Amino acid sequence: MKANILLKFLMLVLGITFILFGCSTSDEWEEEVSKSPPLSGTSFLTSHSPTLVHTIDFQEMSTRTIDEKDKKITYGYSSLRIYYGEYGSKLVKYKELTGFDLTTVDNFEVKWQGDSQVMINVYRKAKNGTIFKDETIRLDTSI
Repeated sequence: MKANILLKFLMLVLGITFILFGCSTSDEWEEEVSKSPPLSGTSFLTSHSPTLVHTIDFQEMSTRTIDEKDKKITYGYSSLRIYYGEYGSKLVKYKELTGFDLTTVDNFEVKWQGDSQVMINVYRKAKNGTIFKDETIRLDTSI
């Protein structure tokens, strides 16, 4: 009889523990989703004008994808942004290049023309291994 009551009590405690654990995991997941930004940028190249008046910062932008079933948050490439502004300040202005294929870029060559005009040559690698200048991006950092 005591064993039967003890077993029921143990089952009750385990049941409550599983319920609480499940709720806690769900709450933690909701908090993780709410804290993860919908868009994330990773800086990979920064350049300053000749007399340190302006700065540009290249960032690979990724968009958040939420997998509710497996409780996973992943980010996938969405665009390239070139942030710009005054040297030493928080960079908030940007030029966004959507559909820009970063996988074939071999190099970015940044050429400042004074302290506000910048030309960015984009060099890509062809399938046969040769490197070629694909395009030039012009940016006025004073705007």
